[in-house]
Amino acid sequence: MGRLVFATCLVFAAWCTDARSDTFKVGFYNYPPMMIESGQAGIYQEILDELSQITGHRFQIRYFPYARLAREFDLGQIDLEPGVFPGWVKQQRVPGKFSVPFGKVVDVLVFAPGKHFRMNTPRDLSGRTLGLVRGYTYPDLRELFDSGIVHRSDAVSETQLMAMLAAGRMDQILINKAVAQYNMFLVPKYREFVLGDVLGSFDVSMRVHPSKKALLPELDEAILAMKRSGAIARIYAKYGVSL
Repeated sequence: MGRLVFATCLVFAAWCTDARSDTFKVGFYNYPPMMIESGQAGIYQEILDELSQITGHRFQIRYFPYARLAREFDLGQIDLEPGVFPGWVKQQRVPGKFSVPFGKVVDVLVFAPGKHFRMNTPRDLSGRTLGLVRGYTYPDLRELFDSGIVHRSDAVSETQLMAMLAAGRMDQILINKAVAQYNMFLVPKYREFVLGDVLGSFDVSMRVHPSKKALLPELDEAILAMKRSGAIARIYAKYGVSL
């Protein structure tokens, strides 16, 4: 029944909005499985494709280096950026306006086979080496790193981080859960890894430039319809990711 109702909503919404459809510029950066530049794929691409069907609007996607994307948004050259938690951008010149949340970004520990342990507080990492992506910061761990209680080992990317865990160069890493699940979905030997405790969880939304805030009511309604129908969960699941 849910799929039938959702399909009916798509047809009705597209008919109603055809006469007032607009084109919005969307900023992406390559970050599989959320945004996959090769082939113009990924979770956010598919969510926007569905939102386009519901609202009748067109979403014109361009890929940028992340730092440039932030500048383009400040300048009003980008209308929309998906997958943003408001607290991440509150210090930017133009923080933007936000839709209702559509997903989560979750940071988890991932362990090599046989290395899993239960973590009640970050201090349970004392004396251990934790793999991270270079440049990523985690406020709850800063004091532990600065004092040398926990040792930090950096990789240049999530892909390298997973490979280092598989090669036995470290016992545990901290990584975006969706990225870990996607890599485990693609690489059979990674399926022996153990997903551990959550160190951070953030509800993410569509970040809309203030000049385009009139889009928000339609966007909110469409996102809520997709959540009710299970469409968003199905898109995540296609990439091996659970919400």
